[in-house]
Amino acid sequence: MSREPSSTAPAAERPIDTVRGTRDWLPGDHARLAALETLLLDRFARAGYEPLKTPVLEFTELHERKSGAGIVAKLFELSGTGQPGVCLRPELTAGIVRAYTAAAEPPPLPWRVSHSGPVFRYETPRPGRLREFQQVGVEKLGDSGPLADGEVIWLADWALAQAGVEGATIRLGHVGLILEMLERSGLPVPLASALIEMLSEAAADGRDVRALERGLEQLSGWLQTAEAVEIPNAVERADDAGIDRLFRTLVPVVTGRRSGHEIVHRLRRKWDLGHGLLGALERVRAQVHDLAELKGHPDVVLARLARDYESSAPESVAALRTLVRTLSDYGVSLDRVELDLGFGRGIGFYSQMIFELLVPTPDGKVEVCGGGRYDGLARVLGSDRDDRGVGFAFGLERLAQVLDAQGRATAAIAPSGVLVVASTTEAHPAAVRLATLLRNEQGRAVLSIDRGLDEATALAKSLGLASIVEVTGSLETPKGITVHDLANSTRAVSSVSDLVRMARAEAEGRRR
Repeated sequence: MSREPSSTAPAAERPIDTVRGTRDWLPGDHARLAALETLLLDRFARAGYEPLKTPVLEFTELHERKSGAGIVAKLFELSGTGQPGVCLRPELTAGIVRAYTAAAEPPPLPWRVSHSGPVFRYETPRPGRLREFQQVGVEKLGDSGPLADGEVIWLADWALAQAGVEGATIRLGHVGLILEMLERSGLPVPLASALIEMLSEAAADGRDVRALERGLEQLSGWLQTAEAVEIPNAVERADDAGIDRLFRTLVPVVTGRRSGHEIVHRLRRKWDLGHGLLGALERVRAQVHDLAELKGHPDVVLARLARDYESSAPESVAALRTLVRTLSDYGVSLDRVELDLGFGRGIGFYSQMIFELLVPTPDGKVEVCGGGRYDGLARVLGSDRDDRGVGFAFGLERLAQVLDAQGRATAAIAPSGVLVVASTTEAHPAAVRLATLLRNEQGRAVLSIDRGLDEATALAKSLGLASIVEVTGSLETPKGITVHDLANSTRAVSSVSDLVRMARAEAEGRRR
């Protein structure tokens, strides 16, 4: 028995929105973003950087080993994969270094590669920051020193200028300066190592070297406290997890049967420094404090470094001096370079030079690119291959947003291609043949059947097409093809051979 159709329309289903922190890129916006990506990758290729792809899915351990707590806390970990500890990649560098170490044959060095693709971080969405976003950048593996660093910084700055942004500020720091200073400070090795780890964790959390200064202040205070029994309680009240880990690393047992006096006595006896330890800590703290405030024009900052830090960190000071000179040799105006010895980047594997490109907008300066040197990362990932590396990445959506804020078109695409229409039903087969022929010649040909000329014109403009090809009869018939140029509002009789030449010319233009 058949059922009568219901006279009541079904209730509309609830719309499904995008996941928080993500967005759709509809054809127009996506085309602009894709063109910007293509431009950047092309400029990287001109400098010898070849593209590669790595998986979006990686083992969580890849990032836990050295990316730092600031990145690990933002991982999207997956369940139901059949393998424990799988995540969506939060950045591209670690995966590329993993691919380098896993390659069956060691690549020739230096290995220059470019990369692009989506990355994912679980953080609070806000303008200019999504949970899914696209990175585009390069890595140079198996090379070190300020000359290699200078090449990479220049490439980022040049590619940005090619995208339409000139005069960006290059913010330049050097994690290695403080690391070298700590190693040469005369502090006991366990203490110096713990402080270095604390600095790395602070950088991974997006904090600067002032976090290290605060740790030194609290450590000195604990060692000098008149009421030593209060030390364990003070440690428990520490408002910085890094400071808590620092003290627990130096004195593994801070609770239980040991009194505060026994803890301090054990620490001093172990290092056999007494009050000399406090003096050494204070000297390091004072140097860290000065470095945290040291920023400005390279000439001014380098003069201060030569005067105050040449003896405590000679290798890093010399490297910075050579790097600045290298940037000048590349034609970079030093008036656009700001040396800032206090800033840190939000990834823990950087070991020496770090940098950012900052672009002015009506809302202030915005970082569109960042990177640095990460010597040792390959070794941490279990490889015995050359572990030197340096690289950077642009945030593609943020760069597009900055271009829009500055009133610049984001890699605008000139209209190209044709809309093939048939004026009659009899002309349909010929229109299909022509569209196929032009596509075979690498032309862009969109086929539209049963559409009037006015409607076709609106469609062609919305698709970014340059002209309408109206097929009125056989392709071999004189006057069987009419071309309507949308830019000039002209029309002319054409032929298949003319259209093929036009398609080939457009294809050649795209390759350029």
